[in-house]
Amino acid sequence: MIRTSYPISPMKQIRLRLDLATRRTRRALEQRRRTLLTETDCRKAVAEGDVYLLLRWREDTERAQRIYEEFYDRYDSLIGLICLAAHQGIEPHMEEEFRERRAWFVSNYPQRVQPLIARYLEADAADTVSTIWGRRACDLFEALYQPQSIAALLEADGGNLIGRMTRAQRALGAWEEHLRRASDAAAVPIRFN
Repeated sequence: MIRTSYPISPMKQIRLRLDLATRRTRRALEQRRRTLLTETDCRKAVAEGDVYLLLRWREDTERAQRIYEEFYDRYDSLIGLICLAAHQGIEPHMEEEFRERRAWFVSNYPQRVQPLIARYLEADAADTVSTIWGRRACDLFEALYQPQSIAALLEADGGNLIGRMTRAQRALGAWEEHLRRASDAAAVPIRFN
């Protein structure tokens, strides 16, 4: 029989938290290394005339641009709905629309969007969501779509919603600027030798 009710010693708790922080840091550094490697390789490809690498870079940039545009449209409609509910009051049709929009974020944000926008996000201790085990830290977009309803989102807001939306706009602006620069750099004409 496995006993799960024994308390975890403070040293083990510290070690577990340190292990978790180490894994998160390694993951973030690896993602940043991949990004830098890609940009460096593509600049090298342009200089050397490596057609394959340049084409791959263009395709990646175009894919990221499509993801950005779709995400921005979805995010904008979600924020519009939340603001409307906050100003006019929550109505049943708004809750239904929120559930539909939330379903897209739940299925698409973690795998498709988060890896691309993570480097532009500003962390804040107020970005948390309720779970059955208490509150857990998350990024600012997760804090906007994770609650089950608009009522739960506004109730648990604590005055952080406007700050979240401001930080989200800065992150989206930085991501868009990066995509614009990458698109400009990838627009180099291909010369076949």
